[in-house]
Amino acid sequence: MTSSEAPAVAVYRPGILELGYTGVICKTDCGSYIIKYPKEVPGADDYNQMHLDQLILERQIYERLGSHEGIIPYHGSYNTEGAIKLAYAKEGNLERYILAHEMQSPSQSLRVNWIRMLINTFHHLYTHKVLHQDVKLNNIFVHQNSVRLADFANGAIFPQDADMKTICTQDSLSRVDLLGIGCIMYSIATWSVYNYEYFENNRWPSSDEVPATDGVIYQEIIDKCWRNEYNNIQELYEDFYQLDK
Repeated sequence: MTSSEAPAVAVYRPGILELGYTGVICKTDCGSYIIKYPKEVPGADDYNQMHLDQLILERQIYERLGSHEGIIPYHGSYNTEGAIKLAYAKEGNLERYILAHEMQSPSQSLRVNWIRMLINTFHHLYTHKVLHQDVKLNNIFVHQNSVRLADFANGAIFPQDADMKTICTQDSLSRVDLLGIGCIMYSIATWSVYNYEYFENNRWPSSDEVPATDGVIYQEIIDKCWRNEYNNIQELYEDFYQLDK
């Protein structure tokens, strides 16, 4: 079996909460943590190695980023087989949270705080030479009344002396994170779910594929994210704080 073929049956683990593309998420007995195991399928060695490598990368990214108020707390390696231990975000991911609380929209001040938190978090990644590369609502979690970024299995980590401006200028795919940030900002601002799957379409959205932003907080920044007008996270960060004064 090749790594491009997705087996249907994975190894079962107790306490399973979710079976993802690269990992199996299980809750610990105490209920405060989750263990993310590399997804394994009997007889699919190439496939299993690919997901082990992705989880090793995710661990390296958590260790590079360290503790940050906008990132799900990382509690280290769980075993010698690649599993990692993370805080359990009981409220679930942001997409599910919005859908479950459609009629209970948070105050605008809280939504602004959440957006600001995420902008700071993505800037933290950028300054630590990391790209997430899978920015969407179901990789943002609600934890302790705040939003936390998680799931770095598809991410990229660069040398500490890397020039991120050059990387983002030369590789257009490195800017796809910005498109996802725009979708998340819009979803929080309007308290509705909007996603655009770049890798399904292999292009940036056209104007008729994104919702109208008239009257939406941070409208200008959201529009620029969707129009691919930022070269990197640093430009977005500076624009945000210029507008947020």
